[in-house]
Amino acid sequence: MDLFRIFIIIIATTLITLFFILSLLLPFTFRRRKIQKIQFLDLDRSTKVLGTWDFFYSILKMENVSKAFHYTEILFLVVDGLFVLIGIYVVNHRGAKLSEVSIDLKDTMLLLFIEPIILWLITLFLFLFAMYMKKKENKRVTEMLNDLEKAKLLNSAQKDFFKSNEIVRVGKLSNDIKLGDKYIFAIYPAYIIPYSWIKDVKVTTTFVRNGTRYYLNFIFKNSWKPLKIFSPKEILAEEIKNLILNKKNLNEKGVF
Repeated sequence: MDLFRIFIIIIATTLITLFFILSLLLPFTFRRRKIQKIQFLDLDRSTKVLGTWDFFYSILKMENVSKAFHYTEILFLVVDGLFVLIGIYVVNHRGAKLSEVSIDLKDTMLLLFIEPIILWLITLFLFLFAMYMKKKENKRVTEMLNDLEKAKLLNSAQKDFFKSNEIVRVGKLSNDIKLGDKYIFAIYPAYIIPYSWIKDVKVTTTFVRNGTRYYLNFIFKNSWKPLKIFSPKEILAEEIKNLILNKKNLNEKGVF
């Protein structure tokens, strides 16, 4: 009977581990769908009629792409937490009546809960870190929109966003870029980049343990701080760079 209980705990622990993996992977699908809906203007009417600043904040705020992650993390914390608490309580409560031989089995059963406990702690850390990053990212989006508003570019950016339908797909898990006539739009991470602010765009590489990462490195005319957008392949980064520089040159010639 005790061996049967150990078998049940092993099966349940395996399911918890699979649930943990799915809770990390599935939200990426929802995030991509949400980004695509925003870029193709599949928005609620109430969002479309917002003022310019409020409109951009509503589509660029971190909650749009992180909500699915938060929900799955909270669900995992609840399910895994209940499994650990109830499981340990049952094992300990029953252990008071066990023989010395069975007590060794009880210790074995308790050890099986170590993995779910570790996964619960990892998920809690990820959730708290995500809350911190959401606050930080929303602050950055607010500052970016305020800078565009001070430069009197926000209204024209909204018109360009509604008019443009040129979407450049960067990668399966990466953010797609929307190329307007006068602005570049990215939903995650959130950026609105006027072509008039760009001095140059270069493809840079970073070598990591698992290979090489490629970035579109934006160099701005009036800012010392560059901006990097990830690209999974060098050839794709070069193509996007050429598209951006071509539109930049057209803007400088007054075509748009």
